[in-house]
Amino acid sequence: MAGATQEPVSGRARLGTWWRGVVGFGNGVLGADRYERYLQYHRATGTEQAPMSEREFWRDYQDWQDAHPEGRCC
Repeated sequence: MAGATQEPVSGRARLGTWWRGVVGFGNGVLGADRYERYLQYHRATGTEQAPMSEREFWRDYQDWQDAHPEGRCC
């Protein structure tokens, strides 16, 4: 757009954006965001059943991992 000026981005804003990206990446690698992804999926599918609580979700996930150990390294 002609004549439009852009606001300069401060170093603090850039650092905050970078840090949120690093934390998001770390949570994805470690699996800490699994429950949030489960809730997103649950909302997207339109299931009438209430979503599991976070505690129920992690218990169910651990039970699934115990039943399917071939996907783990150790």
